[in-house]
Amino acid sequence: MPDCSSVQKSLAWCQGKPELPGVKRRIYYISKYDVLQWPVLKHDANGRLTSASYVGDFVLRADATWKFIDIISDKSQLTSEAQGEYPSQTQLNKLVAVHPGVDEDASAAAAYLNNNDNVFLVEDMRGAVRVVGSDKWPTKTTVAQDLGQGAAGTTSTTINVEATDECPAPFYAGKILTDDGTINPDGNPNQATGGGSSSGDDNLPSGNQGGSTSTPATYNNTVTINGTSKNVSGGSVVITGPLTSMRFTGSNMDAIFVRKGNDESEANIASNKTSASWSGNISSGTVKVYRWNGDSENPEEIYWFTITVNAASSGSGSGSTSGSGNTSGSATYDSKVIINGSTYSATNNDGRIYINAPMTSLKINGSNIDYIGLKWGSHEEVEATINSAKTTAEWSGEIPVNSTVKVYRGNGNAANPEHAEWLTIYINDPFGGDMN
Repeated sequence: MPDCSSVQKSLAWCQGKPELPGVKRRIYYISKYDVLQWPVLKHDANGRLTSASYVGDFVLRADATWKFIDIISDKSQLTSEAQGEYPSQTQLNKLVAVHPGVDEDASAAAAYLNNNDNVFLVEDMRGAVRVVGSDKWPTKTTVAQDLGQGAAGTTSTTINVEATDECPAPFYAGKILTDDGTINPDGNPNQATGGGSSSGDDNLPSGNQGGSTSTPATYNNTVTINGTSKNVSGGSVVITGPLTSMRFTGSNMDAIFVRKGNDESEANIASNKTSASWSGNISSGTVKVYRWNGDSENPEEIYWFTITVNAASSGSGSGSTSGSGNTSGSATYDSKVIINGSTYSATNNDGRIYINAPMTSLKINGSNIDYIGLKWGSHEEVEATINSAKTTAEWSGEIPVNSTVKVYRGNGNAANPEHAEWLTIYINDPFGGDMN
């Protein structure tokens, strides 16, 4: 029987206490791709939020740092409003950040921010850092520029951010690793959320503050499903069944549950709590994955993501086709791929493609496409987005010059899936030019 007791608390305000409006003149941002591990928001067993403050630190990829943008405080604003309907309401956090410049660097911000899933840190006038962006929903960022009008005009580059979250712009007191050094280097690994009444002092000393101080669990958002890496930060993935295996990684993991309808099974957690594995056979339907927060003194079950398992095609009988040897229902890929808006041959030069600018987009057409992945340097493999008809796969981001990108593809065959290397893209190759 679930515990449906109230989690509501009184909300006091001292007469005469000043509430300073506005945000400070420097914000920070980073692509969610460079975030390996998010801090966590506390929930109870029913999934209800119990605190608006993150616990833990943002853990970034090697060499990744938060980038800053200087803004005009008087013209910038952070707001939040409810969206959706009961019982599924969320908050839409909106940031308007106005940068005064319109030079080349300011103009390039559009390339960095548009079409990228980012997270932003904003400091209010009390010194509290607020987070705009969530690991559950994508962040929409758009950039507008105004070169002014006449001698009395004003120039500006305006960054508009919209991000869905569970509460108004959560608070963050952890490390912020920047190019100029680390802000709050001691971090926020064990911030207590408290279980009783508040004294009104938000700056308590470290140590036991009445709540649990055990290290919370962390879970990587790259999950290996049926042997293929999937990013589950968006809250859902779609696969062609059956679902037979999953592998999870993280730290201090406590429990992971897999549920389909009323059936539930539990993943096996390794003794060092850094990996977990699940195996089974689910041919179709909706599978929900839940996790515990790893706090043994105050465990909380949290919904994580959903897997939609589409039933595998029965094929046409023998399954074989002439030529390629693929079975019925196998994937096909066009001989042309689109990189940065330009078309290249996928068949010339043994699958080698040369471009002379940072790679920002890739589009692949075909039929029955089930997987396209990209890997470069020391980065983990990232997955392209496949449309519901499985006829296109698209990726966007930014891969710098002097990088070599490996492109992998699946064969679309759920009964015998493959993850094969297909193309190699050389960015700013020493020989130069387009060899296609």
